Amino acid sequence: MLDALSITEAEAAGLSELAALDLAMARDFAARAQAAEDPEVANDLARSYQRMARSYRQSLALKVRLQAETLRVAREAPAAPRDEVRIRARVEAVRDAVHRVIWAEHEPAEAEDPDGDERCDRLFELLEERLDLLCRDNRFGLEPLDDQVQAVCRALGLDEALAQRWRDLPHPEEGLRDPQADADPPPWRGSG
Repeated sequence: MLDALSITEAEAAGLSELAALDLAMARDFAARAQAAEDPEVANDLARSYQRMARSYRQSLALKVRLQAETLRVAREAPAAPRDEVRIRARVEAVRDAVHRVIWAEHEPAEAEDPDGDERCDRLFELLEERLDLLCRDNRFGLEPLDDQVQAVCRALGLDEALAQRWRDLPHPEEGLRDPQADADPPPWRGSG
């Protein structure tokens, strides 16, 4: 945003540094002026103090003006158009990856864990809520997919080691398929 005002981050930081130096010098001159016994030396130090105090006030005023201008430019700038195609594609990619992690961590409930299906369903619901929030930001999908998958898994409390190797994990639908359904049907035999 500062580039809209033709000032770099380094220049803005320099302004803050100058203000800090001005204040330090003003304090130093004020202390030395108060401690001086010679009236002429005290007077010279007091003038130096006044110059530094004025410089400090001007630096602060400039900082406030720059902040106000930055806010004004931000309010007046048109919003970037949403890249719905990129965002939707990333939502699908993150959903697929996190489904794999959820499935690997909470595979179909075994007989000794009757609440397993419920936990899985709840994690899928939480994932959808999280994706709904994340995709509202127009920048969603600009960072690397693996980083986003790991961040979402971390937010859901999923195993980070599984999240790191999500590409190697089977998709939940693959675990539900009947292997016999994928086999070629037996050749047709006539009744005759």
